[in-house]
Amino acid sequence: MSILNQYIDKFKDKISKKDNKIEFVRPQKEKMKYDAVNIDTNNTCNQRCRFCFTPFDEKPVNMDLDTFKAVLKVLPLVKDQAIGGFGFYFSCIYEPTINPLFIECLKLLPPIGKNKCFLTTNLARPMDEEFIKDILSSNIHLINISIESLNPKKFEEITKNNKFNHYKNNLDTLEKVINENNINIPNLRFITILLKENKDEIIDLVKYAYNHFPIESFEIRTPYIDYYENMGWNKEQFLSKKETDEIKSQLNGLDYHVDMCIQSFDELVEFENRDNVLNVDSDSYQSDVNNFEIVEAYEYLFLRINSDGTCVDKKNNVNEKISLENPEKFFKDKLFELYEYRAEVTACLDYDEKSQIFGEGFISVDKLSENDVYVELSGWCCPDRKININKLIIRLTGLNGDVKYYYSSTKERFDADKAKGKEKGWCGGFTTYIDKSKLKDNKYCIDLIYEYASNKNVLYRLENGILID
Repeated sequence: MSILNQYIDKFKDKISKKDNKIEFVRPQKEKMKYDAVNIDTNNTCNQRCRFCFTPFDEKPVNMDLDTFKAVLKVLPLVKDQAIGGFGFYFSCIYEPTINPLFIECLKLLPPIGKNKCFLTTNLARPMDEEFIKDILSSNIHLINISIESLNPKKFEEITKNNKFNHYKNNLDTLEKVINENNINIPNLRFITILLKENKDEIIDLVKYAYNHFPIESFEIRTPYIDYYENMGWNKEQFLSKKETDEIKSQLNGLDYHVDMCIQSFDELVEFENRDNVLNVDSDSYQSDVNNFEIVEAYEYLFLRINSDGTCVDKKNNVNEKISLENPEKFFKDKLFELYEYRAEVTACLDYDEKSQIFGEGFISVDKLSENDVYVELSGWCCPDRKININKLIIRLTGLNGDVKYYYSSTKERFDADKAKGKEKGWCGGFTTYIDKSKLKDNKYCIDLIYEYASNKNVLYRLENGILID
């Protein structure tokens, strides 16, 4: 009798004993949703900020109203920000206010936009009071406003826009409209890119924003680094660790909320020169896990919609034309496809069941949920020191003998380290997605199978099973 068959027999025996019965837990029902939808109603900008990663080499295209109306059909499928979603980005990487139909589009946003829609603007095109009132009275949840400098010369140098007077007039008009009108305005947030050009102005920018506007937060970031033509200039704008530490200290000393995503030049160099943390052999496990990393990526359940009426997702990375005749079906089918692919790449179809030993380690499940496609299982485990916590298979064993294996992401869980008194980075988190259509039983026991130092596997058994209707 194989090791696996012996285990199945023990599993059945354990369930049959009334005094040692496994408790089967039903996953919580969840609707399938996009984490975010990024939309740009145009593909250009009125500024050419030196830190921007957009080349602006495409022919300018403004989205028409019929296309925008079709795009709005995706809104019910976007997760609200209040429940962990990132929302409906009314603008993503371009300036939305320069589309001639911007206000018309804005007025089409339904009331649910108050839960999930936000826009980002450089506030640098000419705006009168009515224009700003239309923005503030729309069904927008949040408005991000870029603020790089209030010094005309620095502003023009950073943004390559010599219309500082438009920007400052708009700020003054925005403040005036807010103070003089009794309207329920969206949340406001200011965002600054920290540069050598404006480092001496950062504290004053924060104070200005909080003293003049009812903002919810102020965010400060360092430039985005990737392989594009501005990368050299952006790298040169990073400050030393001493400088960034000093700025962080000053910001922390303010009586205002400041979100900081600030990296020093020293940290940038360290990041670029880092060795691979995992030196895993090029085996089938690692090849398949590379695919799994795609569906676990931060932006996997994001959909990007372009001004020409096409969209692109992380699975295909190909522009597809949105159906204007039946956009609801198009967006639902696209979402279902993303969920199906996530479940597909998680399945480990050729796992080699080796000799196993049983380990003693605490296992906790943080999330057990299901949707129309899969069951999501997430949690953490504290294995012993000889375990490779970066190489993990999750096994489901059904009451009637159905056995399935799944790849799992492995994540650091410092919160679990603290809870279990472990050293930093030792408790390993995991997440996997279980395709419900492939399951033959409805009751399953769950085991975590780690690679062991002695060329064996060590198995950690979850105390409770799962019940899938």
